[in-house]
Amino acid sequence: MEKLLPFMKFLEKEAGFKFDIEKFEHRLMLQKYVFISKFLGFNHGYLHSIYLRGPYSPALADDYYKLADYYSSYKGDYKKELEGFNTEKFLKVIEGKDAKWLEIAATILSVYDRYRKKFHGDELIEKVISTSCDIKSATDVKKIHRVFEELKRVGLIVV
Repeated sequence: MEKLLPFMKFLEKEAGFKFDIEKFEHRLMLQKYVFISKFLGFNHGYLHSIYLRGPYSPALADDYYKLADYYSSYKGDYKKELEGFNTEKFLKVIEGKDAKWLEIAATILSVYDRYRKKFHGDELIEKVISTSCDIKSATDVKKIHRVFEELKRVGLIVV
């Protein structure tokens, strides 16, 4: 929990995302931001399971509800507290992305993380895409392919 507050302040100051606990979309986006950040060195310690809207951490949800009152009064040095986290690359990955994109990306990364030690090359790509399509069955397959390619292009997926 001690790393979540600096991360939230980083999102506000550097990404323009001011978390509002009352907005479902903000809670969803924060879940996905935290999940994606682990692929860029943010050691937050939250465990995620796959749900209808992608990776979700009940412990993270508990923490952001607890922290909602302290969020606006945080005065720490978030940059120092996030050492080891590639904030610059993270900002490039999430720039201009909406909740739906984050949901798809986090789902793909979750599947990729599960399969990357078992499969390689084309077989890994096929497994990640097909499993992600199964999980996100209401999402256009072409959109899943596009997000997958974006994640590959920025180096979050290596095949």
